[in-house]
Amino acid sequence: LMDKLDEDAVWNNTKLRYGKERIYTFIGEVVVSVNPYRKFDIYGKPYIDRYNGKYMYEEEPHIYALANNVYRGMLQNRENQCILISGESGAGKTEASKQIMHFIAAVSKGTDEVNRVKAQLIESNPILEAFGNAKTLRNDNSSRFGKYMEIQFDRSGAPIGGRISIYLLEKSRVLSRAEGERSFHIFYNLLRGASAEEMAKFKITRSANDFNYLANSKCETVPGIDDMADFKHVKSAMRTLNFTDAGAAMRTLNFTDADVSDVMQVVAGILHLGNISFTRNPNAGVQNEVHLMCADRGKLDTAAGLLCVQPDNLERVCVYRQMQTGVGRRASIINLTLNDTQAQHTRDALAKAVYNRLFAWIVEKVNISIHSDMREEDRLVTGVLDIYGFEIFVNNSYEQFCINYCNEKLQQYAIQLTLKTEQEEYIREGIDWMEIKYFNNQVILDLIEKKPIGILSLLDESCLIANSTDQNFLEKLDRNFKAHKHYESYTTSKNRALNNQSFMLKHYAGDVMYNVDNFISKNKDTLFADLVSCMQDTSNPLLKQLFSQKELLDSRKRPLTAGTQFKNSLNALIETLMRCHPSYVKTVKPNESKRPGLLEESLVRHQIRYLGLVEMIRVRRAGFAFRQTFDRFLWRYKLTCPATWPFWNGTSEDGCRAILAHHKVTDQQFSVGKTKVFIKEPNTLFHLEDLRTAGLPAVVTKIQAFYRGYRARANWQQRRAAIVIQLWYRSTRAHRYINMLNESFAQQNLRSDPTWGKNLKWPEPPSKSLKKAESVLQHMQKKWRAGMLISTLGPEAEADMRQKCAAYDIFQNNKVWQLSRHYLADYLELDTNPHKDKYIRQCQALFSKYGDTQILFADYVEKVNRYWKAQKFGIVVTEKNIYKTNPGNYSVVKFGIPIINLASISLSPYEDTFVVVHCKESSGMRDLVLNLGINNEERYSEFVTTVATLFHVLTNQKLPVNFIDPIVFNNSRTSKKFGQTACLTFEKVPGITHSTFSKGAKPRGGGMSPRPGRVESPPSSPNGSPVNMANVKATHTIKFPPLS
Repeated sequence: LMDKLDEDAVWNNTKLRYGKERIYTFIGEVVVSVNPYRKFDIYGKPYIDRYNGKYMYEEEPHIYALANNVYRGMLQNRENQCILISGESGAGKTEASKQIMHFIAAVSKGTDEVNRVKAQLIESNPILEAFGNAKTLRNDNSSRFGKYMEIQFDRSGAPIGGRISIYLLEKSRVLSRAEGERSFHIFYNLLRGASAEEMAKFKITRSANDFNYLANSKCETVPGIDDMADFKHVKSAMRTLNFTDAGAAMRTLNFTDADVSDVMQVVAGILHLGNISFTRNPNAGVQNEVHLMCADRGKLDTAAGLLCVQPDNLERVCVYRQMQTGVGRRASIINLTLNDTQAQHTRDALAKAVYNRLFAWIVEKVNISIHSDMREEDRLVTGVLDIYGFEIFVNNSYEQFCINYCNEKLQQYAIQLTLKTEQEEYIREGIDWMEIKYFNNQVILDLIEKKPIGILSLLDESCLIANSTDQNFLEKLDRNFKAHKHYESYTTSKNRALNNQSFMLKHYAGDVMYNVDNFISKNKDTLFADLVSCMQDTSNPLLKQLFSQKELLDSRKRPLTAGTQFKNSLNALIETLMRCHPSYVKTVKPNESKRPGLLEESLVRHQIRYLGLVEMIRVRRAGFAFRQTFDRFLWRYKLTCPATWPFWNGTSEDGCRAILAHHKVTDQQFSVGKTKVFIKEPNTLFHLEDLRTAGLPAVVTKIQAFYRGYRARANWQQRRAAIVIQLWYRSTRAHRYINMLNESFAQQNLRSDPTWGKNLKWPEPPSKSLKKAESVLQHMQKKWRAGMLISTLGPEAEADMRQKCAAYDIFQNNKVWQLSRHYLADYLELDTNPHKDKYIRQCQALFSKYGDTQILFADYVEKVNRYWKAQKFGIVVTEKNIYKTNPGNYSVVKFGIPIINLASISLSPYEDTFVVVHCKESSGMRDLVLNLGINNEERYSEFVTTVATLFHVLTNQKLPVNFIDPIVFNNSRTSKKFGQTACLTFEKVPGITHSTFSKGAKPRGGGMSPRPGRVESPPSSPNGSPVNMANVKATHTIKFPPLS
């Protein structure tokens, strides 16, 4: 939509949008993303919902729009998809890939199994970032490896699995890096986040300066990175999502607790390996002693201990090497002693190899967990490629050469599929087209990978020649490429900026000077058999997996060089991508200082050029937004046109023209080729899609109606026959079961049984459907048995049983009580009372004076008075009141306590016989503390049950009965100034025969002292509210004997 179409216009548009905080831009279906270097609130569920199901141009440009377009295209077209994310280091590629993954996980279907797969894919990111990302000068979270994550879906669009492929981990970063950079995050995560137990086990400290491999770059912490939190996250992703754990978490990643511990131990072992240094052996030459030895035996022992190998064995393989020459009978072993530099290189080679294999093992562990068994032809795939960006440093070595070669390869792929393929298709279809010139980088790829004369081929050749040096390799490049226009060196050009150890390649993204130092050794990537054998002797199960026995058996074969392996894996990646429909995210790095809001013009213009943004705009401007074969176009949109729906008898091309003519699409908006129809404007396509979406429900409804009618008619006869058979069978089975019950009861002579079927055996129902009938019949039998039992009781026994049932509800599982004891109610009227006559006369006087008519409970008790003494009293419970009587003449003491004025009753949960009757505060009465066991018989259950039953009769409310320890009660009246609030505690005392009250001292400080050996809850008032112990004036003890 821009007026001008050149680099200046693209730069100005980028600057304008970035200034308005619009970091995303569309070029056709390509998303351009500029790193803002700060967080924007434009992600998460609200934005996922906003972009889900929308066409790309319906909303503001966003990474979610591309992800939605890819997911929908995969489902609609049944075509595999891939998303290529390209750009410089620090441009935001990793963040873009994570947002794409989150969107696809959120919008795809969500069964339990699907959610497990989603969790696998999402939780793999923090693990891969911890072990594969690092801080560089350009990026605080730079991916130091390439990653292609393949998400596999079933035909309904639900994720079913995936696979992760990695490319060229920068393992040299374990040893050293530029000043101001860090090694891989996991090393710093471990030092900062390890527990005290782990630190002792791994013998590590919090400081990175204590480890040579980390201290040499002088960078320990990074603003915005919390190593401690990241360590917990990594362990959580590995351990909480444990494949062998059947706990609450979905079982996703295949890491056991032992795996996590072994991984961290190996990481710590690598750090300690770097602290080993070497010195001259004073015993060199004596008894075959080697010339070097470890300078610090303790550091050797620590590293060997963590790697679970013998210290002497580890020392030997670092300072001494065995080499085999010849084969068969002519084979011989050559023993070589190493100098200090060679020993250090051997140590470092081992550290790199261990870390590289550990990273590959982690990735394979994840792949095993997310593997899907569905056949390839039955599934759909969306791949996300997040690979290192083009790199130009002050000192560029072998790693930068491989990385930039990879970017050249991907740029060629992009050129073929977005520029060259676009033009060729229009020419092939006979569509008018204005040819666009673009830079074809195939010439650079030939320079690097062509056989037999290419940089990689010459490098492999140098690796095969004994005593070949990096300088020999550079001379060989000069001889072969001195006339190549994309190659320069000190001897082939007049460019004095080049030194005699470097060569320059003119990449599509710019000129890069490579230093050839260590090119041959890094390309060989040799790990000597001594080191492999040493690691195979480890007792660590993880290291045994990393160094297999098969490796020694294959050691005589010539291994592929690192460059060849990388080229092969890169070609395999390109083949995979060529089978997918591509989408692109072009990331742009705005500045080198990582400052928000700042655009550096030279840096951004450079990226505009090498990302090919101008060429992309030209292609989209000159081309068509959508193209489709005649058959597929007609099949998809024929229901929008009456002439083509439901059947079209002409050719597919004529059908396409009929559809476009019906919707009045002008000739300028579309073009018809030899096999495809091309639509220029996206709005035309959107209009067709909307019409199709609106017409689909009517079509689906009609198809469903026909199908359902057919199925209903076809199945009705079978269903009706099945219903008749089922009814007959169920009826017969039920009758058979009833007959079985009758026979069983007759055999057990149920009516003559004195217990009326207490131990009745019920035959097992023949089916689950009769289980409910069995429970109903059993309930009927129990009611009949209960009626028979009650019918044998007299009126008095029936009343006693009702009272026992009430007592059961109150005391069962709360306090020990005597169920078998017969409740006599009035114990003072028994013949055992020598003063029975006097008691009866006083009761008559009580009835006459107070109007009571019935005594429901009466007995001798001990009552605690206001002076904290236990006195013997008679207690009489009538239908309205509770009376205290003089034990000598049975006269009522002062007045009775109306039962309706009671607040609650409290008892302890122990074997004592004390009861506290709480009065309402408004009544102005003291609480009663009674001992109902002075006659060596448990009578508190009868007393409490009688009072609780009367309270319910009088008030239609339930009287609270609490079983608590301690018990707080009131021993004062509001109308008089004597008495006090007190607390009862309980103590079991062996040797005594009955419960007794023991007066306690006034507590100091207004509180209770805790009793040894007992866990107590805070005291509460009768209504359940907490009591301020500062108001408790005294604490007393109830002592009771153990239960006999």
